[in-house]
Amino acid sequence: VGRHEPQMGKPDVFCPSVLGARSWNAGAYSPQTGLWYTNAHEFCMKVASGEQDVKEMAFSQPYFGVSAFDFVPPPDGKASARLAAYEPLSGKQVWSVDYDLPGLGGVLATAGGLVFNGDSHGLVHAYDNRSGEELWKFNTGSGIRGGIISYSAGGKQYVLVPSGFGSLFPGFASSVFPDFKDIRGGAALIAFVVD
Repeated sequence: VGRHEPQMGKPDVFCPSVLGARSWNAGAYSPQTGLWYTNAHEFCMKVASGEQDVKEMAFSQPYFGVSAFDFVPPPDGKASARLAAYEPLSGKQVWSVDYDLPGLGGVLATAGGLVFNGDSHGLVHAYDNRSGEELWKFNTGSGIRGGIISYSAGGKQYVLVPSGFGSLFPGFASSVFPDFKDIRGGAALIAFVVD
């Protein structure tokens, strides 16, 4: 591949962006299938190396040492997002489900053959762990940012979903995913019984 030396003040496109190709939230591994499930997104960043005046920076703005910075679609297409199942040793993708916005929460794989994932619109989805077929979904009312968990109580299995959108990611990535601006805030913790 070689090394690319950016030139001071000249814009360059780098892929993937600093936000990564894989969501930083937890993926899930299933011993049943031997697959690893994770949220992923593909977009790039356009930067120009240069001075960045820290006195002029807004609260919580990252310092990258650049004079210009923006997220942009990949050179060969539009920004994309997905939940994908991989063979962890080979890296082979077994199945994937496309989303219009990146999934920013954690993934849960259960012993019952299900994979749960929340999306940025607030839908929690249950997929078949082998095929990726969607088996169920529920609208929680706000984007899902936290990890979905499962627990047992009183002889029943529960799935607990934290709903409530927020973080710096939507603000940073709204240039490549403009629909982030339409996501409602809110906060709820919703429990489901798995039959």
